[in-house]
Amino acid sequence: MIGDFLPSIFLIVFVTAQVFVERRKWSAEVEYRWQDMYGPYGFHALASFFILLWILPGGFLLAGPVMLLLSILSPAGRIAWESYRKSRIMVSVGLIVMLFIGGFSPVSGPVAPSEWGAPLLTENPNAPFYPAGEQYTWLMLPESGGLDVEIVQSLTLRLPYQYGPLGAESSAFTLASLFGMEQGRLNQAIELLDQELSGFRLDVDEMKLEPMAAENTHYYSSTSAGVDESVLVRLYELRSLSIGASGEGLKVGEVLCIATSSWGGTLDVLVIVRPIGHPGLASDRFAESYALDWLSS
Repeated sequence: MIGDFLPSIFLIVFVTAQVFVERRKWSAEVEYRWQDMYGPYGFHALASFFILLWILPGGFLLAGPVMLLLSILSPAGRIAWESYRKSRIMVSVGLIVMLFIGGFSPVSGPVAPSEWGAPLLTENPNAPFYPAGEQYTWLMLPESGGLDVEIVQSLTLRLPYQYGPLGAESSAFTLASLFGMEQGRLNQAIELLDQELSGFRLDVDEMKLEPMAAENTHYYSSTSAGVDESVLVRLYELRSLSIGASGEGLKVGEVLCIATSSWGGTLDVLVIVRPIGHPGLASDRFAESYALDWLSS
């Protein structure tokens, strides 16, 4: 999809435009070497930075500080910063702005296994506006009633700081946890779950996700589905702060998240929300059937 390459295109266009603007400032009598605009090896470092965005875990989150630290520790780098301070600051700020803008690049539709039928919802008004993302939601109802209800969500999200898949899932979940970004997308599932439960009410403003001590990856395998891979997983307790007597609230369900990433800076996430008492919490905690459908699509 063209959106996967837009962030990189933004970066290249910005650098090209800066070179053109700087060229016009030079007099006709002075030889202009665009390679020297950022100092000796400046463009080499810039090219290395672009490459690291595609291959380094964490992308800019690691490449940015590393490149800056190397330029500060190197005597030649410190001299270059003194001599080419303005152009280097301009390109550094510009790259950060372009990386941010790249987070608005559109993503393709989420994974939607045909076995699940048409999604109940294809939009989420509670989702954060940044970064770009698409979300489908299914309400899986049991044939015999009871607590077997499940909310299944499939998401595709843009990763503005990293264009390669190496370590992308882990960094994305870490950032989401730090900034509380997962709560907004979960509110829709909580509202649907509240509609289906009769024993107690769930207030989306009084819910808390508590990470559970569990394995960070899970191995899914099925010959018929053509799946044989280990993927990142996260398990959370869904706690209602309005029900529990303590500040920790009362556990009312569990949330399973499964993530995969791809080249271009996109993250695919499968979210399964199940209420407390659901038999799968004991017999099928990692939702094998749903995960295999999703991974094979």
